[in-house]
Amino acid sequence: MMIRNIRTNIYKILTGYGFYICIIFTAVLCFSAYIYEDSMNGDKYSVFMAYKTFDKDFMLSDTRFCSFEVMLKGAGSWLSLFIPLISAFAFIPLVCDEYEAKSVRFEIFRSSKLCYNLSKFITACLCGGFAVMLGFGLFTLADYALFPNINEYSAELKKTYEEFLVYSYPDITQNGYGFIILQKLGEMFLYGAVCAAPAIMFTGFIRNKYLVLCIPFFIKYAVSQTCIKLQSQAVSDYNNVDTEMLKISSIFNPDALSYLSDFGNDKKLVLIYNGALLFSAAVIYLITQSRRLDSGE
Repeated sequence: MMIRNIRTNIYKILTGYGFYICIIFTAVLCFSAYIYEDSMNGDKYSVFMAYKTFDKDFMLSDTRFCSFEVMLKGAGSWLSLFIPLISAFAFIPLVCDEYEAKSVRFEIFRSSKLCYNLSKFITACLCGGFAVMLGFGLFTLADYALFPNINEYSAELKKTYEEFLVYSYPDITQNGYGFIILQKLGEMFLYGAVCAAPAIMFTGFIRNKYLVLCIPFFIKYAVSQTCIKLQSQAVSDYNNVDTEMLKISSIFNPDALSYLSDFGNDKKLVLIYNGALLFSAAVIYLITQSRRLDSGE
């Protein structure tokens, strides 16, 4: 019954427009990520501006323009700001509209309240994760078509780049670049799924879809800014860096999943923390929904 409900919910999403808007919007925002800074004047160039400004010969002189490096940096900038809206937009308007139409009771009567609500939560997280992952995948395909492949660089530049890359991806020499790309796509799926959870949780309290979409956006922004300030304080004294504070603020950062590979041995802590957030959101949502007396509310 749970699988049937999830399949029905996914069908509703795939036959609507919201899911595809999220995919396209994710890909577009990835092109706004900064990938290059001019050391002469301090100008920063996004993926789009870099492609528009520099020719291929110039790109081949700096591995920051290689397609793989551009892919790694694509999750930054504006995407990290709008991720709560993108991951939730695929599903939240549909949920709120169903409650507005009072059609929920007819679906609950055919299964059960727990099954219905749990399937809604799971579907919201899955669709949020897949929308972000597919959007990032679309950006990656475009990136590899527009920017030079690492194999096009000189042997010296390629060797230097790979030596630097080994610190974040120790298995790259054995598994190759394709495996790292798949790993990155998996990270983006988790990133989108976790960021979608607060929005579906808030539908247990609020039926206004605009508030449900915006509240997690402001909460994430506040938490992100707090983590950035804590990190700045931790490194304010270069002679006495607070490594513990730096580690904690990095793990608690809402964007940690988007650069999970950079955490090394602390990956498990990031996954445990985000798993706890996901579980807590599910529990709060299910408890709130189970206390409603009218199934159509």
